[in-house]
Amino acid sequence: MPDFDRIKKLDELLKYLNSLHPKYIDFNLDRIKSLLKKLGNPQNKLPIVIHVAGTNGKGSSIAFIKSIAESYGLKVNCYISPHLINFNERIILNGELIEDDFLFENLYEVTKANNDQEITFFEITTAACFLAFSKVQSNICLIETGLGGRLDATNVIENKNITVLTKIGFDHVEFLGNDLKTITSEKCGILQRNAPCVVGKQNNSLVKTVIFEEAKKKKIQILKLRKIPKTWSLGLLGDHQYENAEIAVTVMKFLFKNLKNQTIKNALKSTTWDGRLQKIEKGKFFKNRANLTLVDGAHNLEGGKVILNYFKKSKINNWLIILGMMRNKNVVGFIDLIKEFVKTIFVVPIQGQRSCFNEIELEQIIKTNFNLNVMPFKNIDTALKNVPSNEPLFITGSLYLTGELLKKNK
Repeated sequence: MPDFDRIKKLDELLKYLNSLHPKYIDFNLDRIKSLLKKLGNPQNKLPIVIHVAGTNGKGSSIAFIKSIAESYGLKVNCYISPHLINFNERIILNGELIEDDFLFENLYEVTKANNDQEITFFEITTAACFLAFSKVQSNICLIETGLGGRLDATNVIENKNITVLTKIGFDHVEFLGNDLKTITSEKCGILQRNAPCVVGKQNNSLVKTVIFEEAKKKKIQILKLRKIPKTWSLGLLGDHQYENAEIAVTVMKFLFKNLKNQTIKNALKSTTWDGRLQKIEKGKFFKNRANLTLVDGAHNLEGGKVILNYFKKSKINNWLIILGMMRNKNVVGFIDLIKEFVKTIFVVPIQGQRSCFNEIELEQIIKTNFNLNVMPFKNIDTALKNVPSNEPLFITGSLYLTGELLKKNK
């Protein structure tokens, strides 16, 4: 058992918290409920709470909601995951990343209260987030589930004002189940009586049926999506972002009846969200590129469909792809969606991720299933040095790869 008084640095504390449970994910709300009780249940001392679950679009929907709320003059706290570069990105207090000293203070407080008990990293950091939220006054708290919904550590709040279900598809099947009905039911676990729900556009009718059945059981109102004109400009690239923007508009118009369309329009146009169809035009690796460079953290089939739609709209069919993926992802299905628009795939492992495919494994998988030109590299740095600067480049396959790239490109 460590001497807590000797832990003085944020990275030391985060490293210790990672050691408190042999598993990264272990669905059980008893541990976090027990810890939060010791802390005075800060999760139940929050203002308006918007809880968001889904497979794809959670982060973008939250980004749009945040932008609209701030344009309306509200103070917004956010909890998102995972982070791309620094852990602080997960906790946003009144529009700003949580500062190191305040993050350490809250993590240290929950660590002392936990008293070396077994708990997952996500559970104890979620408790620290709720503690920080309870100390920093805001008008709205936007909370994204980590994985699933029903047994996600964020699903301990007793009084939610509104819930959101974005697009649901196959992902994390080893934890959530390998059929859409089971996966959807798990995500519907965030639904709460007396809190209406906004449901994003779904690609599968079964998903929609399950959601409406669950809502009916709990007597929950499903809000009708508010459409926005396609002539409105969005700060995030991709036609799919209109679906996420409509979620955000529906949420905010329900909560704030006097919200004007011009405020919404301006907010949607100014929305930013790193790692989602993000153009990169400067930095260590890209300042001298002579063609388009995009990075996207897509890692599942729904994300692959977003890339496919973008490729179709761009009318570019000779993309160079840098790809890194985790072992629990569907590489073949992902590549199958975009293969017609790909010239060469540069495959790489993801730094610091033991559960990722290495470059040789990815090369073999792709060459076995597709007639594509594949080039393996031991890291993304080397791959980037071998990418011709005058051809379009798309970097994708994992949010972890996106984070590695953005960190190195500074």
